[in-house]
Amino acid sequence: MTGAPITFDAVAQPLAELGWRPFPGHQETKIPAMQGWNGLNNAEWDRGDLAAAIAEYQPAEAYCCCLAIQTQLVALDLDITDTTHAETAAVLADEILGKTPLIRIGLAPKNVRIYRNAGGIRSRKLHPLEIFAGSGQIVGFGWHEKAGRPYKWPQASPLEISVDKDVIPLISRAQLDCFTSELFKLVPRRLLSTRQGRINGFGGPQTIGERLGMLTMLHGSWKRAAGIVLSEAVEGCRNETGWVVVASAAGNGVAEDLIWRLFERHFTGWGGFSESDLASAINRTRHVLQVSTTTFGVPSNSGGGNAIRR
Repeated sequence: MTGAPITFDAVAQPLAELGWRPFPGHQETKIPAMQGWNGLNNAEWDRGDLAAAIAEYQPAEAYCCCLAIQTQLVALDLDITDTTHAETAAVLADEILGKTPLIRIGLAPKNVRIYRNAGGIRSRKLHPLEIFAGSGQIVGFGWHEKAGRPYKWPQASPLEISVDKDVIPLISRAQLDCFTSELFKLVPRRLLSTRQGRINGFGGPQTIGERLGMLTMLHGSWKRAAGIVLSEAVEGCRNETGWVVVASAAGNGVAEDLIWRLFERHFTGWGGFSESDLASAINRTRHVLQVSTTTFGVPSNSGGGNAIRR
């Protein structure tokens, strides 16, 4: 469906009749415009209340249509920007979860896929994958500013298929776990930057250095932890990942040949951090480490100045 409507009032009534849970969002920001919208994760619209909401949220062009995801549904938000990785995710989803006709595209290759919930699936964040089931929402219809066009449903949309139709694949928790396991063997997890203002270091995303430290404690092996962190490196953070791992290796006395083997085996591409960058990082950290460990000894009995020890 490509001649897409983009406003809440244009689609809300027919969506609700098919069992979906529409509500208004701000067209410009896609932020929910209605307070208490998350009540729709657990309850359907009252017909009169929906009519009142359609009349209230005007002018119509100011409001897109969001969809609250009820427990009976699973929405997979694949926030993958690399085309090859996005194609890999699509193939895995079709093979493991089944082919859903409900695929929504905002800014390609990112997409949302909707399934029916066989039970036991709950919302969680596994960046770049976010799972919605019984909580959360997605934009169903609206104008996508960056894409310069409406959100698209290339095969079919919720305006055509009710929430309980068998054409929407029914997936289990085991299937979803299998999908995520296979996905992250081929598509790297995304690390998020540290949030400012965290209390005692808790409650926010980890830096790459924090994750390396946590994985080292978890597995009892710096080598294994470094391999995991290197395999997670994605465009935009490869340079930082490379420097963090090399600096940590220097601090842990890791041999240079082992560093090279780890990068060659686990590093997910050299864009943004070349082999010459790795060599430079190793040389610089070696120099810094030598300087920082230089101390001055007690003057020798033979006299004359300080003896340098390393």
